[in-house]
Amino acid sequence: MSQPSLKLPVIQNWSCHNCSGCCREHLIEITEVEKRRIEKQGWTAKDGISMERPVIQKIARGRYRLAHTADGACVFLNEDGLCRIHANFGESAKPLACRVYPYAYHPAGKEITVSLRFSCPSVVQNLGTPVARQSAGLRQVASEVIAGKKMAVAPPAIHGSQQLDWADFHRFLKALDDSFADESVNFAVRLMRVLTWLEVVEVSQFSTVRGAKLDDYLARLLAAARKAQPDNDLPVLKPGRSARTMFRQMVAQYARHDTEATARGGLKTKLRLAATAVRFATGRGRVPLMPEPASVSVAFGGNLRGESDAEAVPSTPAESRRSQQPSRRPSFADLEAPFSCRRPDVDELFTRYFRVKIQGIHFCGPAHYDTPLLEGFQSLALMYPITLWLAVLRAARRGDSRIELQDAQAALATTDHNFGYSPALGLRSALNRVRILARMQQVTAICGWYSR
Repeated sequence: MSQPSLKLPVIQNWSCHNCSGCCREHLIEITEVEKRRIEKQGWTAKDGISMERPVIQKIARGRYRLAHTADGACVFLNEDGLCRIHANFGESAKPLACRVYPYAYHPAGKEITVSLRFSCPSVVQNLGTPVARQSAGLRQVASEVIAGKKMAVAPPAIHGSQQLDWADFHRFLKALDDSFADESVNFAVRLMRVLTWLEVVEVSQFSTVRGAKLDDYLARLLAAARKAQPDNDLPVLKPGRSARTMFRQMVAQYARHDTEATARGGLKTKLRLAATAVRFATGRGRVPLMPEPASVSVAFGGNLRGESDAEAVPSTPAESRRSQQPSRRPSFADLEAPFSCRRPDVDELFTRYFRVKIQGIHFCGPAHYDTPLLEGFQSLALMYPITLWLAVLRAARRGDSRIELQDAQAALATTDHNFGYSPALGLRSALNRVRILARMQQVTAICGWYSR
């Protein structure tokens, strides 16, 4: 059987820039075959590997992962931020999970869509080689990802039990992608338009609306949404109190960054995380500090690290310069003010992010807790205000009333680490929070209010 074709995100670039964040922030599970291969490589102390504990840890019967050192790094990460397996035996010797990141592969009928994780700073900054020129290497990895797996999977539902075939599902993806490709208005307006026409989709049945009829239906929806909001003069409505509470709870979940060090933290760490969650829920007083991913601190300079300003130790020259500037501890009330978030450079970032996620089906179905397209997109839509809230927090800590592009990039690298991957966000309570906000018609209000 021939291998399915790849659909690549042609608007995206990427190359590894050796920030080593992925080697510190992810627990890499390996197969039995990979375990045996690594054991046969014969690692010793002469290779820079500590012999105090095994390089592979058993996590359950028949399940294993690479061990980490006391500072949180993978045992195979060397002093230069490079992989020892790669250096000694070549890239093909690395575990598949390491070679896949930051890409993600999703079956889509007769093709495989390729997406990227914006938790990688090089992805979020669009650095490196165009993805379109990497097809040979991506096809090789894809063949390993799908090896032995069932490819004839059904597409995600549109909403409820409304199931279409892959051809019609792709028509919905194209309508979403076309909506964000229209740069005649700013990103916030494009997002509002999509949320508006999806409200009609939510109450529609598609048993007889297929093929050309579906094309016509979607074209009419998009035209009506453009007519309803033709320019950037977007009305801004303040979300209700309960909606803002649920939104802050989501921010806390997306900002949380658990690593092996978190797991080793014990009761003290659990109590601190619980206290942080309570403060986000109440929304009173100062915003608690939450550690950022290591890759974010390296790429953008960390101003949210540690539990107090005294613990925020600079790790890069850029971060050192920032640490010498006045630093504030803003309150939750401070972050309700406008921060000039709707700008062309920030719009470009979110346009690229949304289009890559849509083209790669990286927001619904198996890639997002098996949610239907509609619910998955509502979660994706909320990534916009969640990310901007954290970007505003970075700016407010500097005493600025306007975010910088790097604030939005750092915030997106933080939040996308969890989007579709955090077990906590896949719990019924977390998914119901999105459903409730949609039912209360507060998703649009939240997106407008926190992007001012």
